[in-house]
Amino acid sequence: MKRIIPAVLAVLLFFGCGEKEVPTPVEITFPSTAPAEPAGTPPQSACPADATPQPVPVKADMEYCTVICDDAVNLRESPSAKAELTAQVPSGTRVHVIGFEGRYAKVELEENGKTGYMIAGYLMPENSVYSASQVQPTALYTYDAMMTDIGALTAKYADIMQVETLGISAAGKEIPVLLLGSKNAEKHVFIQASIHGREHMTSLLAMALSEAWLASGASDTVCFHVAPMVNPDGVSISQGLLDDPSLQAIYEKDVSSDRTERNYEDYRTLWKANYHGVDLNRNFDALWENVNTAPHISSEGYRGDAPESEPEAKALAAYTKRYPFSATVSYHCTGSLIYWQFGLNSPVDDKALTLAELIAADAGYTVEPDDGTSFGGYKDWASSVAGIPSLTVEIGTRSAPLPEIDFYNIWVRNRNAFEIIEKWAKNA
Repeated sequence: MKRIIPAVLAVLLFFGCGEKEVPTPVEITFPSTAPAEPAGTPPQSACPADATPQPVPVKADMEYCTVICDDAVNLRESPSAKAELTAQVPSGTRVHVIGFEGRYAKVELEENGKTGYMIAGYLMPENSVYSASQVQPTALYTYDAMMTDIGALTAKYADIMQVETLGISAAGKEIPVLLLGSKNAEKHVFIQASIHGREHMTSLLAMALSEAWLASGASDTVCFHVAPMVNPDGVSISQGLLDDPSLQAIYEKDVSSDRTERNYEDYRTLWKANYHGVDLNRNFDALWENVNTAPHISSEGYRGDAPESEPEAKALAAYTKRYPFSATVSYHCTGSLIYWQFGLNSPVDDKALTLAELIAADAGYTVEPDDGTSFGGYKDWASSVAGIPSLTVEIGTRSAPLPEIDFYNIWVRNRNAFEIIEKWAKNA
């Protein structure tokens, strides 16, 4: 554990401390690019009476943790950025983690027994909570690292693992799908991650969950199909591993149209789109015409010329039709919540809600219905067109790309996901 703390500290110097204003499952929604709340922010009013109810805190298995930050983290009376500020907890403080609620951890300060809520992504466990041997935590889980890990897992678990190809990315990378368990199983579930480039920590989670599931023996009745990195080009751009004049041209177009004031390096770090500058999660035939699209190709927000205009989206839709999936689960990064619905409620959505509530109860995430403002997403298409109960699980506590330290609460909260999904699928 000690070997990663310097790297974590370096990353946090870039991301800052406090509470980054990102979409949350409480009573207010924050834009993903808003600045962090500085330590010392004056106390604010508590949540209004009609705020979205918070889940009961789930038991934390992180036990004792150290706050890792460049200054201090806000401690609040309840799990909301609008709740009363009761203290600033300096970096290096030891806390006892009681449970998780949305983006927050309920903690007890060891020095005085005071309890409150702080952003869970600033907590480093004293003892290891992660036991996988091949897939290792990192802030930058690359395409090459993933392919190496897939090769090692295939060799070790040849009897219960196969690899298929989802398709080829816009820049020519193969997009692998891991089949965990028997291809002839009675039930099938599809897991996909990193459809947005800067959300590459979801690839790390998908691979870690896959290794843990293989180590447990997988399942005889439910086959998990896991596409850990649907948008490998976007991931490589965000990680600074892919650059060429076409990306520079997209940047200059966004600068000239006043869509960004960032320098080129920061702009690429926050890249969501594929290599062509199309947001893959706005490129599906799910009320695609209603997408509030960017006016041209961009690092984020452009829906494309038509539904499934991009090779990754086309391949994802085709693969989804290839098997009789009982559910699809899409991992994204921001919010610590689960979306389960698209449009008017339907029997498909009712099944998705049941699964969402099971996962949320174990992870301490909130469950959010469709707010009527998002269209063209993979989950939206899978549920409304393909007729498959589908979820989007937002795993992080702040804006992507996430620093390594955020992975530890993410892992603890999601490590039982495949087991929960398997039990649900058997009865679906």
